[in-house]
Amino acid sequence: MNIRSFLAATLLLSAASLPSFAVTPEEAEALKAKIQSYIGAEKGVIDVVAAGDNFILRLDFSPYIAKIKDSGFSAKVDPYVVNIKPLGNGQWEVSQNGPYALSFKDNANAFDIKMANSDWTAVYDEGLGYFSDSNFQIKGLTIDQTITDASIKTETKSLTSFETLSSVSKATGADGIIDLDNTAELGPATVTSKTVLPPDLVAAGMPSFDYNATIASANQNTKMKGVRVKPILDLVAFFIAHPSEELIKQNQGQLKERLAAAIPLWDNVDAALTYNRIDVGTAMGAVGMGEMSLGVEMSGLSKQGLLREAIGFKGLTIPQGIAPPWTNDLIPTDFNLDFAFGGVDLETPATMFVKEADFNNKDPIADSEGPRYLQAFSPTNSVNIALKDGLIGALAYSITYDGSLDVTFDGQPKGTFNIRMKGLEDVIAKVQAAAATDPMAQQAMAGLIGFKGFGKAEADGTTLWAIEIVSQNQLKINGIDLSSMVGGQPIQ
Repeated sequence: MNIRSFLAATLLLSAASLPSFAVTPEEAEALKAKIQSYIGAEKGVIDVVAAGDNFILRLDFSPYIAKIKDSGFSAKVDPYVVNIKPLGNGQWEVSQNGPYALSFKDNANAFDIKMANSDWTAVYDEGLGYFSDSNFQIKGLTIDQTITDASIKTETKSLTSFETLSSVSKATGADGIIDLDNTAELGPATVTSKTVLPPDLVAAGMPSFDYNATIASANQNTKMKGVRVKPILDLVAFFIAHPSEELIKQNQGQLKERLAAAIPLWDNVDAALTYNRIDVGTAMGAVGMGEMSLGVEMSGLSKQGLLREAIGFKGLTIPQGIAPPWTNDLIPTDFNLDFAFGGVDLETPATMFVKEADFNNKDPIADSEGPRYLQAFSPTNSVNIALKDGLIGALAYSITYDGSLDVTFDGQPKGTFNIRMKGLEDVIAKVQAAAATDPMAQQAMAGLIGFKGFGKAEADGTTLWAIEIVSQNQLKINGIDLSSMVGGQPIQ
C-alpha cells in the first residue's frame, strides 16, 4: 500500500454515503462535494466526471503548492487520475495506470521522483470503510536527490533506482475498524552517491563519501490490527474544515469528540523488512551483507503500551586490510538486536488529555498536572526494557543474549540478563598468539581474562554470564555479588 492508495481510500470513504450507484453528472458532482470535505474546496484541485459506467477522479495539488510562499521552495506534482466504478453491494472498483512524477526543492534539498509506470487495482468496501483487496505494481522507479550543506560547502547527489516494486493488501473488519495485512516485494535496486567536497576539506584529508550499492531484492510484511480508519479520517476532515487555530479553538468540543472516537488509533502494528544480498562499494573497499533485516512493532494508545525495534544482518564482509589479520575470525559477521519498551499505559493519559485539555490556553494542560499524568502513564513508576534473540556471531565464536530490566523514573534499575558464548577459549587462544607482537591484542587479552573470570562453564562448552541487577548499587554475576568491587557506587 503506498501513500496514494491511502489518499484514494480517504476519498472513497467520503463517497460511501452517496444515495445511489448511478454514474451520472449529478452523482459526479455529489462525489466531488463529498471528497472536498476531506481535502478542501480549493478551485482546480479536484474534478469528477461521469464516463460510461465509471467516475473519473482527477486530483491536482498545484493550487495548494502555489500558495506556499517559503523562499527557495518549489514543487511539481503530476495530477493523479483514478477510475472509480460502483459495483453495488457497497463495493467500488478502483484503478489507476500510467507514469507518475513529482519533484520539490528548497534551499538545502531537491528531490525528483519518477515512475515509468504505476498500475493499481483495488476494491473498496463500504462495510470495512477501506479496501478489501488492493494490488499495485510499479516499474522503473527512480529517486534523484541533491543535498546541499552550506555550512561546510558540500553537495551530495544520489540516485536510487528500483526495477520493480509490487504490493498486495487485504483487509477484514467492520464499521471502519480493520485488520490489514500487506506484503511487498522489491526487485533489483541500485544506489549511487557522490559528494563534492570544497578544496580546503580535500587538502585537510577529508575522506571521500562516495559509494555505490546494489540490492538483489527485498520483501516486507506489515500486519495492522484494529486500525480506526473511519475515526482517523474524521479527524482529517475536521482539520480540513477548520484550517486556522482560531477555528479549532472555537470548535474544540467537536475536535475532542473526534479525538476520543479515534483512541487508540490502532491496536497493534507489526512490520518487518528484509534486504537480500547488499553490496556497497566505497573508497575504502567493498562491504557486503547476505541479508539485512529491520523490524518495528508498536501498540496504539492502549493500556499495554509497547514500542519494539529490531535490526540484524547476516554474512557481513568488510574490506581487506582495515583490521589486523589476527582479527579476521573475530569480526562479527552476524548480528541481531531486538529490544522493546513497555510496561506503560498510553490510553489513560491520552483519554485524560482529550477530556481535560483547553486549547484556548497557551498550555492546554497546566504544568502542575504533570505528576498526575506521569502516574497515569506508569502506575508502577517504571519502564520495562526487554531484549530477546540477541546475537553477535563470528567465525570463531557466537554470543547470544536476552534479558529484562525495569527502570524507575528515579533511576532505580532492577532486572536480569543472560549472556552465553560459544568459542571463548578459541578467541583467547587467537588473541594470546597475537599479543606477543600487537599492543592492541595485549589490551584485548587483559579484558578477555577478566571476562572469562566471571563466566560459568556449562556442560555443552558454553560460557554463561547470568547478570542480576538488584538495585542501583548492587550487581550480581552468576550469583557473585560485585557490590564491593564497585565500591557501592551506582551502576553505570
